[in-house]
Amino acid sequence: MMLINLVLFFNLLGCNFNSKIAVSEDKKVNDLEVKYKKSQFVTDTLRVLQNDTAIFRKEEVILHRPCSNPEMVIKYELIQPKLNAYYFIYNLQEQLVLEGKYTEEYTYEGATEKLGNFYNSKNYTYKTNGKLQSVVYMVDGRHYKTELFDTKEKPKEIIYFDKKSAEKTKIELYKKGKLKETRIFTSFNNYYTVKAT
Repeated sequence: MMLINLVLFFNLLGCNFNSKIAVSEDKKVNDLEVKYKKSQFVTDTLRVLQNDTAIFRKEEVILHRPCSNPEMVIKYELIQPKLNAYYFIYNLQEQLVLEGKYTEEYTYEGATEKLGNFYNSKNYTYKTNGKLQSVVYMVDGRHYKTELFDTKEKPKEIIYFDKKSAEKTKIELYKKGKLKETRIFTSFNNYYTVKAT
């Protein structure tokens, strides 16, 4: 009964349309994270697992890459995604693999994409030992940056990309988690180096 009263109290807070400040509180209830905001735009936050057959369609596909052997991979597709919901998607080992807001359409510089996707998201990949390998950031539906991590899960390299051309703009190199140098690209493969102080 206390939990129901608490949820009703936070629902009343979420319906306050007069407030100009967006304050959020995260509450965890039975493996489902719900975000409450004091504004008129409330975003649902969902925590889901890829092996949930009610949410994901599982498909095994064979990838063919030039100069390499075909590889069998498993592809997961959302069956009925909830629009404008912020997803935390976990794999079978309960590692976070994707987080982002699902939107049906997105407009970038006058061009509208109507495919329905995570246009602003973070994709996580892991090594075979379970440690974090990389985080890929998508902003406005474009590849923005990639963070690579060492065996101790400290940053090893951060690569920034131009959103229009998808070319590298700079690379930050780290040693033991501390910035060592930055390579700033002037063209495709030409760069100058700035040492960290």
